[in-house]
Order: sequence, then C-alpha cells, then structure tokens
Amino acid sequence: MSDQTSSSESAEKTVVISHDDELRLNANVYQAHFTESDYVQLGTHPDWDLIFVRPINRPAESLDEKVTDVAYKIDDTGYTGEISCRLFLQQHNYNHTSRMVYVAEWLPEESLLCVDLTDPVCSAEDRSA
Repeated sequence: MSDQTSSSESAEKTVVISHDDELRLNANVYQAHFTESDYVQLGTHPDWDLIFVRPINRPAESLDEKVTDVAYKIDDTGYTGEISCRLFLQQHNYNHTSRMVYVAEWLPEESLLCVDLTDPVCSAEDRSA
C-alpha cells in the first residue's frame, strides 16, 4: 500500500479492529462498497499483515451452506458495517486489546478492501480525544 499517513483522503476510508473482535467499516467504505452485501469473505496475505474483505454481492437467501460456512455476516448499523470475526482474528493472531484504526484501500481490479495492519492511523481512543 502507498504512504497513507500524508493523505487526508486516505484517512477517510478506515477500518476499526476492536478489542471485542469486530471489524468495523467506516461509513465511506461501507456505503461505497458493502451496502448490497449480507456476507463478506475475509482473507490474509501469506507474507504481509494485510486483511482482505470481499463483499459477497448476492442475497443471503441465495447463498448455499458452503458459502455461509466460510463467510462472515456483515451487520448494517445504518451508516457503517460491522463484522464479528473472532475466530478469523484469533486464527491469524490479530489480537487487539484496544480499538485500533487502520487505513483501508479499495482495490477495484480485485473487488476487495485491503486493510494494512502494519501502519495504524491511531487508536480509536486517540481519535475521540
């Protein structure tokens, strides 16, 4: 990913990973790419600390059990999207004791969101101060 800290535009698209094992997509990311999705697929890069979030753009009732067994439900809060993914985060050793904010970049050629865990914007507590 490119240098995210110097661009004010990049700070607009963020994901929070909370201490209660949720990924929270901010309004800009969620509204632009995830409102039509009931589920997402999560993945990681084999060499770098990146999380990939891919929307599954089909209604939940049309998904077969094989898909929903490996997918994560995305809950619409009205503006943002929340993904409870404790097992995924634990499997990949992404344990957080506080809420951390990370820059998110939409990759249109892959139709997925990339979250770089090596460069947090700040803790969510810092943002509220």
